[in-house]
Amino acid sequence: MPSFKGKTLVELNECLELWIADVYHQRVHSATGQSPFSRFTNHLQCLRSAPQDLKDYFRKVVRRKVNNDRTVIVDKRLFEAPVELIGKPVEILFHEDHPQIVEIKYKQNSYGLLRQVDLHVNCRVGRDKNCRVTLSTQPAEPQSGKIWEE
Repeated sequence: MPSFKGKTLVELNECLELWIADVYHQRVHSATGQSPFSRFTNHLQCLRSAPQDLKDYFRKVVRRKVNNDRTVIVDKRLFEAPVELIGKPVEILFHEDHPQIVEIKYKQNSYGLLRQVDLHVNCRVGRDKNCRVTLSTQPAEPQSGKIWEE
């Protein structure tokens, strides 16, 4: 076998790939009596295709407790969760390259995708002490610790 004459990691990797394809996969191994290529291709019927939702298996999972106002924070983003999950420990699943697409699960059951809270709308929502909601047409003035009144 000729010695490696490359100078970079890329050249080393290219040389390794060629050696694996041209030498290693073609050489008969003493343990199996077959080359790796023949052994693999003789059992193609055992292969199965990847599931349609394969990318979902590689999502990041974080655990959160849904707040009393039915929100959860994921990577500094505020999302609305279903009302029935208030106070419950949930799993949040998302891809780090698409953090706006977030699924919520409780006890292995999916409750669908979460919607990010629109802070411009949310700041106009008033809540009284009985948790009744009113929507103002004007942005709310900041109030220090005061409960919204009807």
